[in-house]
Amino acid sequence: MTVRIPALVTLLILIGLLAGAPAGLRAQHETTLVRTTDSTAATGGEEKPEPDPHTALPPDSLRQLADGVNYFHTYIPETRLSVHTVTVDLRNPRIDVRLGKGLDHMSGLEQAYSIMHRYDSVVTPIRVLAGINANFWKAGTLHPMGPTVIDGEMLVADKYRNWPSVAFTDHGQVLIDTFDLAVSLETRLGSIPISRLNRRVDSTEVVLYTTFAGSSVPFIDTVGIREASQDTITDDSESRIDTLIMAHMDSVWSVSRESGTLKMQFTYIYPPLANTRIPCRVTALDTGFVAIPENGGVISFGRGPFPLFSSLFVGDTFSIASRLDPIVEEPVVQMTGGTPRIVRDGKVSVEWKEAGLTKIRFVEGHYGRSALGISKGSDTLIMMTVEPYNRRHRRRGVPLQQLAELLIARGAWQGTNLDGGSSATMVVEGETRVPLAGNRGSRKISTALMVFERLGILTNRDFPKVRKIMRLE
Repeated sequence: MTVRIPALVTLLILIGLLAGAPAGLRAQHETTLVRTTDSTAATGGEEKPEPDPHTALPPDSLRQLADGVNYFHTYIPETRLSVHTVTVDLRNPRIDVRLGKGLDHMSGLEQAYSIMHRYDSVVTPIRVLAGINANFWKAGTLHPMGPTVIDGEMLVADKYRNWPSVAFTDHGQVLIDTFDLAVSLETRLGSIPISRLNRRVDSTEVVLYTTFAGSSVPFIDTVGIREASQDTITDDSESRIDTLIMAHMDSVWSVSRESGTLKMQFTYIYPPLANTRIPCRVTALDTGFVAIPENGGVISFGRGPFPLFSSLFVGDTFSIASRLDPIVEEPVVQMTGGTPRIVRDGKVSVEWKEAGLTKIRFVEGHYGRSALGISKGSDTLIMMTVEPYNRRHRRRGVPLQQLAELLIARGAWQGTNLDGGSSATMVVEGETRVPLAGNRGSRKISTALMVFERLGILTNRDFPKVRKIMRLE
C-alpha cells in the first residue's frame, strides 16, 4: 500500500528539519526550496532540474515589443544580477537598427532616451522600440572611439588600439572584428588618402568633414549664439546678433587650424555608404568659412602640396572611396564598437590583453555593463545591459567573464563589450530601464544603438540632422 503525502505536508516537514540545521546549510536549502517550489508550480507538479543561473537565464518577465523583438528582464538572487535583454530577429524586413549620435554632433553628449525620442518623434515612418548605449568616447574631444558610421555617413575611420567594432551591412549582415576603415578621394587622375575624419590634428593632413562636424568648417554654432544672446539682447534687432556672430567668427578664425586652408565643398550624387565608392560633385572651392551641406561635406586639403586639388573645379565629379580591413564584401550602413571582445564562436573569450587593455580591475570588477551579441546564423541581434552596483536594490554588477556567459545563454555566437559603468543604459519603449533612476537620472552618452519598427516606406533621407548642435560656453 502506497501512502501519498500532500505537498503542503512535505513542505512543512522540510521546514521543520531545516530549523535545526546549521545556518549556512539552512540558507542553501531555503534557496533551493524556493526555486524548486516555483518550478514545480509552473510545471503543474512535475519537478524540473534547476538550471545554472549563469548559463540558463530563466526569464522573470517577457514582453514582445514587436514581431521578432522581445524584451527580457531577469533577476538572479544568488548573484544579485539584474539583467535586461532585447533580442531582435534581423530577418524581419520591418525591423531595423540604427546608431544615434548625441545632438547629431561629433562632440555631442545626450541621454539615450532623448536620442531615441528625437528620432521617434521626428521620423514619422518609424517606431523606436528599444536601445542601449554604444561607443566609448574620448574625454577631451568627446568623439566616439573606433570606426563609427551612421546611415552610411562616416564619423570616425581609425580603429582605436586593437578594439573590436560591429558593422551592419546594407544586406542585413552583422560582423564583429577589429576593423580599420581606409578613406580616399579618387579622381580620373589618381587618388589622395584622407588622413582623418571630422577633426584636424596636423596642418598637412587631408581631412573629410561630414554633417556630424557641424554646419561649417571651421565650426560656428550660430544657433547656440542666438540662444545664449536671448538673455542679454532686449530689442528685436538682428544686427546685434549678427555682430556677436561675426565677433565669434573672428575669434575662431584666429585660433582655428582650418584658417586659410584649401577647402572643397561637395554633395553626394547618391546616398552615402561606407566600405564602397560614392560619387560626389564639387559645389564650391574656398579658403575661408565653408558651409557643410546637409547632403554632402567638405574636404580640407590643409597646407600641403596636393596637385590633384588643382584639377577639380565646381561642377566636376569625383568619388569618396572607403574600404574595411579585414575585407567585407558589402557596403556598411551602421558601425559602432566597444572593448573587449568577450564571445568568439560561441565560447567565452575575454580578449582584453589583445585589445591593449591593462587594468585587471576593468575586467574582473563588478560593474554595470552593456554588450552586443550576434547569433551563429547572424539572424538574431542580442542587446544586453546588466545593472550596476546598487546596495538599496540589491544589485551587484558583473565582471566580463560572467557577462560573456550571460550573452551566450541568450544565443550569442559572437559578442563584444560596450561602454559601461555609469554609461550602461537600456531604454525600452521610451522608458529608461537602466539605470534605475529612469530618464532623468541617466547619464549623457555619445552614441546609442536603436531598434525600430518600420511603419511605412523609409530611406536614410528620412533621418534629418538636428542643426542645433551645442550651446557655447
